[in-house]
Amino acid sequence: MRKALGSWKLTDLERRLCNILDVARRAVEQLAPAGYADPNEPSEALRPEKVVAETAFLLLAASRLEAPEVARRVGETARCLIPHARNDRMLLGLCLQPGLALDFATAHICLDRIGYRDTHFDAVLRKTLASQASKGQERVPYRILEQEWLLRGLNLTSPVSASKLCVLSQPMDLLTGNRDDFYAFTHSLLYLRDFNISPLPLPRGRRTLLAEAEAGLAWCLAGQDYDLGGELLLSWPLTGYSWSPISTFAFRVLAHVEDEAGFLPAPNTSLKKADQLSGDERAKYLLASAYHTVYVMGLLAALCLQDGRTPPERIDSKRAVPGAAAEVLRIVNVCEPESHWRAEFAGLTSTEQDALAGMLLAMALRQKAQERDFRTLSVLLATGWALGLTDSPIASQSAELLERLAAFAPASGAATAA
Repeated sequence: MRKALGSWKLTDLERRLCNILDVARRAVEQLAPAGYADPNEPSEALRPEKVVAETAFLLLAASRLEAPEVARRVGETARCLIPHARNDRMLLGLCLQPGLALDFATAHICLDRIGYRDTHFDAVLRKTLASQASKGQERVPYRILEQEWLLRGLNLTSPVSASKLCVLSQPMDLLTGNRDDFYAFTHSLLYLRDFNISPLPLPRGRRTLLAEAEAGLAWCLAGQDYDLGGELLLSWPLTGYSWSPISTFAFRVLAHVEDEAGFLPAPNTSLKKADQLSGDERAKYLLASAYHTVYVMGLLAALCLQDGRTPPERIDSKRAVPGAAAEVLRIVNVCEPESHWRAEFAGLTSTEQDALAGMLLAMALRQKAQERDFRTLSVLLATGWALGLTDSPIASQSAELLERLAAFAPASGAATAA
């Protein structure tokens, strides 16, 4: 496995992945038997099936690597997972709810692809999939892609019909789109690309898709959403495209946050609540609330360890426009000074900061669109155009927004400013 010039050290990525696989082993031991339920918030209970499926997902991504310590941990965690992935609860679930058969069998299919087979469970699953009601569950397009991906894992033919319907096949709403939209983007990409094991074609050009991913990354960094931000970063190793200045910077931010906290923080983890607990209860709460984001970093490390997918250490500044970052920040302060990305940004050279001016513009455009401050949005767009920063989908969507408002104003008598 070669190391790209100036890239992150493979030993560092392997260390991160090994640590996360250790967390996965603990998650299986503590959460797979019964999940996790807070007596004060029963509606937010974590089902064991979710932990089991997501652990198997991580193991499949890591199983293709040749690093001995990674391989050892994958094997140990897989053997620990098997009794939970193929127990009576899972078998009964797929028998009673044939429309959810593949959901109950996700871990089984991933384990089978790694090399841990079970002919009895497989026979029951295939019999269930042949039943009348096996396709009777209504699903959104990216969830249909998930089902098709699982069927391919069973070597069952499946038309990739949902790829033409999912969010990857048409431009995203980058100014007002919500977290669920970007979540659908990241998962659709995962299911189509299959961890680069047997990837399927993308429904649109990867440059376009990565430009949309960059806009989402800018939003996630501003809001310190490292769960979704980590998933968006998967877009680069999944498409095999060169890491951009924004994605390189975002990877550095996530890695440094992980180093500082000891794990990648999840949006739903409450440190105040954790401080009210102690001992095993505190440890179990933190594991249950944060394991998913930890796994996201594990998926990212596993994919970055594939040959030629490692992110660079330094930000590519060849196309930086001198003074561009300061010019955008002069118009609007896009984030609180104590935000993690701002601390990382402050440590860059002025040239590296200028290479990230497009990220700053994306943050500011979405922020001003959300605030309905259309005058500042117009100033930002004009400034970005003068600096050569507007060749992006979020900039063109901002221009379209201003055009719509200009057409709306004369008819209604409304001003285009909030």
